[in-house]
Formats: sequence, structure tokens, C-alpha cells
Amino acid sequence: MRRHLAAMAALTVLAAAPIAHAQTAPAAIDDPEANVVEALVVNAKLPGPAWWKVSDGDTTVYILGVPGAMPKGMAWDTSVLDRRLDGAFALITPPVARAGITDLPALLSMRSKLKAERPLDQVAPDLAPRLARAWAATGQKGDGWKDWKPLGAGLLLAGNAQKGARLTGDEPERTIEKLARKHKVKARPAAVYKAMPMIKTLVKQHSEEAGLICLEGVLDEVEAGPEPVRQAARAWANGEVRAAVHAPRQGQRCVMALPGMPEEFRRMSAAQVEAVTVAMKTPGKAVAVFSLRGLVAEDGVLQKLRERGFKVTTPDSAN
Repeated sequence: MRRHLAAMAALTVLAAAPIAHAQTAPAAIDDPEANVVEALVVNAKLPGPAWWKVSDGDTTVYILGVPGAMPKGMAWDTSVLDRRLDGAFALITPPVARAGITDLPALLSMRSKLKAERPLDQVAPDLAPRLARAWAATGQKGDGWKDWKPLGAGLLLAGNAQKGARLTGDEPERTIEKLARKHKVKARPAAVYKAMPMIKTLVKQHSEEAGLICLEGVLDEVEAGPEPVRQAARAWANGEVRAAVHAPRQGQRCVMALPGMPEEFRRMSAAQVEAVTVAMKTPGKAVAVFSLRGLVAEDGVLQKLRERGFKVTTPDSAN
């Protein structure tokens, strides 16, 4: 997955599969994106997905909020994106976490550490029947889920479910980057981090309780089926921000229960704010593409940019 937040990228590298969205996390879990700024959650007036505009005297950065997953092959109106990339001096993309070929032995070692020390049905007897059904429903044969710790089973199940539902985490970014190349606009991530330190922290320091929270969140998503994610993606494509941003978020429990993840989300958000702030020093216009939920969250990207004195225009009037 070439997706934004280093936390999600790290989980993807580890499990070889992205985790989809889902329902509000329990209050006991620190979730930086639990709440949104309702004044920023405004449906679009222009065709296609919603855009927010950040500006000062001589610079405008158009920001497109994107969903976490989309149905493969889903079409969306790119006319506004095409117009905004024309003459832009940069395309700012979300932070990325990278692992190189030299990290492969360590990655394989980390993956092996997600293997169960005792059968998972003994660790989580209450979840075992649900997990067995979900495992079969996502096309996996046998009871191989028993061989994994809760976190490992959750990650594998999420990946299998997303593949089976024909959802992708590569869009709409792939289309956006293709159009940027057409307009000769260079893409630059808000920040680049090494994935391995985060992966080691996730695997070595996560508690069994966190793993069980993760697993239960993924089970909730699998049982709900892919339609809520598809509906949210369709709403996003139509500029229906409220429907898109208030999509179910059960799987967020998985991420936010893991060690260091809430702090990592805040660090990624801060990097995006800083990248836009730096871009505002160059006269002209730029385009940015960030996670929709993180964009409109309380203490999120747009709220922080407004606190820095920039003018933030919502999609009902951005042009």
C-alpha cells in the first residue's frame, strides 16, 4: 500500500495487506481522529470529490481529502483535479514509511513473532467461532488462524477480506499521480520515515489486550461486509463529505490500541501541516492530497492551519 500515514504503511508492510476503515473507537482508546470539526464537514458544490482551499496573500493550496479504500475500478470525476494541477508548483502527498530490501530479514523475523505461543482459540475462546467463520468467509481454508497471535490473525484477516472484496488502498492516489505527471507537477511527500522502527515497536511491545482489540475490530468489519466502505467511497466521489467522513470506523480500534500509534498519527498530521505551511511561502498554487478523516478531525490538519493564520475555505464555496 502506498498510503499516507506511516502507521498504516507499517502495518501493510508487515501483513502484506491494508486495513480498511470502520466505527468510532471506545473512549478508553486514544484516537486522535475520533471527533471531527463539523464546520469543516461540508458537502462539495463543484463536481467530483470535495476540496478545501488554504490561502494567504499570494499562495493557494487546494487540498483533496481521500478515503482509506475504494472499490477497484471505481470511476470518479477528475475534472477539478485536472484544472488545479494545471500550473501547480507541487503536489504534496501524505507522509510515507519505507522499508528497503535490506530490511527483509528483519521483516520476516518480525512476522514470525506474530505466531501464537498457544492456539488462538485458547487465547480468545469467545472470539474463536466468529474468527473461524470470518476466516472461511474470506476464502481461507482450514483453521490456520489458530497459529497466530490476535494481532497477526487480525492483520491477515483484514488483508484477505480486502482482497476478496476487491477494495484497493492504491486509489485514488495512483490516478492523482498520473495526472500530476501529465501536468509535469512533481509529487513530494510531507515526510519520509523508516518503517522498521515502527514495525518493531508494534510487534514487540503490543500487549495481548491490544491484539484482541485489533482482532475484534477487524472481525466487526468483516462481518459488516464491504458495502459500508463502498458506500463511503461513492459518497466521497460525489462530494458528499458527511456520508464519507462518518463512515463506520471499527478497525480504528485496531490501529489506536497499538503502542505508539496515536502519537504516530499526531506526528503525521503535524508533518502535513508543516508541508502546507512551507508551500505557502511560494507564490502561486499547489495541490495537496491527505486523508479525509485526518483533514477535518479536531486538532487535525485544517484546524491547525487555520490556527496558523491561513484562510481555510470549505468545499461549499471553494473554486
